[in-house]
Amino acid sequence: MNMTRRQALALAGAGFAKPVIRAGMRSVPEPARFTVAQEEGWYLHSAGVAAFDDELVCTYRRSDAHLASEVETWCARSRDGGRTWTDPKRITRLAYDPDRACWVAPQLSRTRDGRLVLIIDRGEKLSKFDWPMLSQWQMKDRGMSNWLLISRDRGRTWDGPRKIDDVGGEPSFVVELSNGAWMYTRTESKPTTEIKHPTPPWGPNYYLSMGVFSFDQGKTWSQVAPVADSPLHGDCEVGVVELEPGHLLAATRIGDGGGRYGQPSRLVHSYDYGKTWSKPVLAPFYGQRPIPGKLKSGKVLVTYRNAWGTPASYAFVFDPGESFEFQPNSWIWDESRCRIRNEVMEIQTADGRANGVEFGFYPVEDDDSAVEVEAELLVREAEPEGCLIGAGAWVRFEPRRVSLADRPADGFDLDTTRWRRYRIASRDGQIRIYVDGELKLRAPLGKVFSRIVRLGSRGRGPNFDKMRSLTLWRSLAVKVTNRRDYSIDWKWTAAQGYPDQFRRNRMVCLERNGSLQAGDGGYSGWAQRADGGIVIVDYTRGDPPVEKPLIRAYLTREEELI
Repeated sequence: MNMTRRQALALAGAGFAKPVIRAGMRSVPEPARFTVAQEEGWYLHSAGVAAFDDELVCTYRRSDAHLASEVETWCARSRDGGRTWTDPKRITRLAYDPDRACWVAPQLSRTRDGRLVLIIDRGEKLSKFDWPMLSQWQMKDRGMSNWLLISRDRGRTWDGPRKIDDVGGEPSFVVELSNGAWMYTRTESKPTTEIKHPTPPWGPNYYLSMGVFSFDQGKTWSQVAPVADSPLHGDCEVGVVELEPGHLLAATRIGDGGGRYGQPSRLVHSYDYGKTWSKPVLAPFYGQRPIPGKLKSGKVLVTYRNAWGTPASYAFVFDPGESFEFQPNSWIWDESRCRIRNEVMEIQTADGRANGVEFGFYPVEDDDSAVEVEAELLVREAEPEGCLIGAGAWVRFEPRRVSLADRPADGFDLDTTRWRRYRIASRDGQIRIYVDGELKLRAPLGKVFSRIVRLGSRGRGPNFDKMRSLTLWRSLAVKVTNRRDYSIDWKWTAAQGYPDQFRRNRMVCLERNGSLQAGDGGYSGWAQRADGGIVIVDYTRGDPPVEKPLIRAYLTREEELI
């Protein structure tokens, strides 16, 4: 009997076989990457693609910078499955001079009858490179809005742009539902008093996702419904796919602090064409601008940017009914710096962002939460930012000392160059550090409190020096108990593979982003051709990085992504 990979993994969990442990990141091979557009001096951004029987159409943003003063939307096409792209044409343009406005992020979709639908948010500008927070941009005295363009000839001509709301806010691509309705999501901002320690510059504002519906094919948009509304998460940039008639699945980006604290995306279901939505559950990916869609097999493909993990865009295929456990995030640009040998994980870091290794876990909600991290650890060498554990505060491990990284006087001398079992527990405003069962430090958290739960090297601000380390890890346990937010109880040993083994087994990197800047890629689009082939488009600076991002097409198939 031929087994699927997922069946094999299930049998492995039952003791019948051992799963394959991938040591590195899977990626789309270089021969399957093709350039859609690249122009000297222009920053290309926000790609979308639609498939027809005999050609592909790609739209993208052409601007002078990421935070742009001049923005054009362009269209190109391919008649050989995405290998070559021709006939580039400008669709629309806005600039500070003379419009005092710009387009932000175009999103493309195709209706069942072959029309192309392009939705774009428009921001009003006070100066040339004015690019405010979304919550500020949406204020009535600033003004933001969403606009629609429609093409009936595969992007050769377009009707519009036509204004469809006074909100704007990172709209998703328009989805045509099985009942004939059109839907998109937009991000709205709202003040709250539920966040105990607001993150600057968000302050008391948070983001929520609103579904917007049209029942006359985009002429009017007469209905709205909240998709995800939580001050603790700030769901934004939400993508939606219809799995079966009336059953919708939404994938969110976390807006809380821009996602910096470490929450994964959330998945939300609706069973009534988007009128009401279920309680969100944690996704196993950390997606910005997630683009979910249904493959011909019935599985879901989502492409996304992982801003706080290894810089790239990713593709992930899963079964709609699949359930997930919490999965850590990771930053590992150089995979050789994190290896498992003889059931021990060895981390060797050096100065520079590309030479760091970090594993991220679910954060604490605020200082009323509790977090415990246990680790079997041996430190052979470590500079001050080379080996740390964030658990209510950053704890620094050096060869002869353990201390609070941001208050180093609070610490104790210890020979860390032998195997030790550490337990760090933070609750009720106190941090306690145990070594081999003995309490070695108890101190108030005070101003060193941190929501971040993470381990590995740490760069501070723009500086990534003093990060050299060589450490060995046998096991980890991370427990986070939040009052209102999700809690986790996660355990790992090196015999199971890497802490981010799910990433290595299930996620596929489109192309590494050598600039190491999250904003230089990640607003992607994809379509499946009639022959089953998948075309993903995205913008990237590549590796090694070019001066400004280009638009790339990645040609793959479902069996290469699972």
